[in-house]
Amino acid sequence: MYHLAGPDFPADHEAVDIYAINTVDSTRRARITDLAKTNPPDWDRLKKGPTVSSPVDMVIYEMHVRDMTIAPNSGVAPEKRGKYLGFIEKIPHLQELGVTHVQLLPVQDFENDEGRTNYNWGYVTTAFHSPEGWFASNRNDDSRIREFKQLIAALHTAGIGVIMDVVYNHTGSSAPFNHLVPRYYYRFHPDGSYSNGSGCGNDFRTEAPMGRKYVVDSLKYWVSEYGIDGFRFDLMAMLDLETMKEAEAELRALNPHIVLYGEPWMAGPSAMKGKPTDKGTIRGTRIGAFNDQYRNALIGSPFHAEEGAYIQNCTGKHDAEKAIEGSRRWWADKPGQTINYLSCHDNYVILDKLRASRPDVGLAEHIEMMKFGYFLLFTSQGVPFLHGGEEFARTKQGNHNSYNAPDEINQVDWSLKDKHRDLFTYTRDLIALRKAHPAFRIRAKEQIAAWLRFHDTGNEGAILYTIAGSLVEGEPWKNICVIANPNDSLSVEVVLPDGRWYVALDHTGALPTPRETTGSVRVRYKSGLILYQL
Repeated sequence: MYHLAGPDFPADHEAVDIYAINTVDSTRRARITDLAKTNPPDWDRLKKGPTVSSPVDMVIYEMHVRDMTIAPNSGVAPEKRGKYLGFIEKIPHLQELGVTHVQLLPVQDFENDEGRTNYNWGYVTTAFHSPEGWFASNRNDDSRIREFKQLIAALHTAGIGVIMDVVYNHTGSSAPFNHLVPRYYYRFHPDGSYSNGSGCGNDFRTEAPMGRKYVVDSLKYWVSEYGIDGFRFDLMAMLDLETMKEAEAELRALNPHIVLYGEPWMAGPSAMKGKPTDKGTIRGTRIGAFNDQYRNALIGSPFHAEEGAYIQNCTGKHDAEKAIEGSRRWWADKPGQTINYLSCHDNYVILDKLRASRPDVGLAEHIEMMKFGYFLLFTSQGVPFLHGGEEFARTKQGNHNSYNAPDEINQVDWSLKDKHRDLFTYTRDLIALRKAHPAFRIRAKEQIAAWLRFHDTGNEGAILYTIAGSLVEGEPWKNICVIANPNDSLSVEVVLPDGRWYVALDHTGALPTPRETTGSVRVRYKSGLILYQL
């Protein structure tokens, strides 16, 4: 601890260093730690994660460390449940599913009592250079460093990249910044009150020279010491654009393939001096952003539970086509900037949203809608994002903001994997097909405009488009045809473009033997087809 003395500090005042690398005992103290002794075997090699030539090659899987294994049916030993070491035991599931990157909800030391089980997502960071001790086997030694590195090494060994969800827009109330340099690291209004664009009581002043330096230093530390492969920025618009540009330049000097994206919005007005990092300002960078327009077009706004969209109600066909094209008709410079998602940790999980917006049907129909949603997600241009556990219909029992809800709400129920095996295998098949075919991962929006073409289906809701696969580098299929039918119970007959076609995937998943067809094809309700020509 630092013991602070002087006219601006109360007597006998102590504070943790803002650069502390190993905070312990719920951030009350910091340990002097030899980082070299925390490295797993062969760390220099294992610290280097998989690389992607474009973000569109990623399939991102979001998960909270505790949620992954805290359930008794996780199959993990009790002492490892909810921990970094327990997460390692679930990596075979991630490999089976086929995801390329795991986005971990906050693992920087956050404001909580690490000795208790009071739940917290972790969006109240107190020590930005230290891993969270709640997920470690011992909160008072260097376990949090050693075990987080072991998790990273295990994911990298499995060919899976690690993306950290980071919260630099505000801090936990007990963070030491004000204790060390009063009223410098936060934004204030002229009347002396805290700026609250974060909705959390304080806004970090990234535009201040030492505030900017701190953010950049922190990000570089996680890359250089832990081998982190990317960052997801909470409320990214709260970080001024110059800070984000400087961070991008310095991080790419360390790792040219670093992945950077975030939420391109604020929770409210801020006293920021400078431009926000949002959809309107990231053009010309390689910083991505969550595409809430994509979500709203396909499944509806999360702020109106009863509101459905294309997936539920067969409405908004034009917006659904824009979603499929990604950056072609939206704000992004390039497909790699649009993070396409149907749900994330915030708001409703997909099943709960479907239950709220379509209460007139049962679980079987909701599962069909989930399959249809994933069909659209993994065939759209851009970067697909999946909230973990939803590949087998995770539910939070209707809780739309479970940041402090108990484990019973947030935990992944692993019995659902067997119960909804068909949804899991269908999602797995879509991911495998996407990874095998560059036509679903086009690099430039100009190429999307030239190579992807919509056709009339003769049906008000159904969508048909083709991709000129012969023009896409590395694509084995000469032409690709994708058909989506959002109707509730009406199968539609769709006329195909000329030639002989082969059905690669239908409502059951990937076909072991492609089915040959010409002329027209029948598409089952609430499902899609992928066809190709050689």
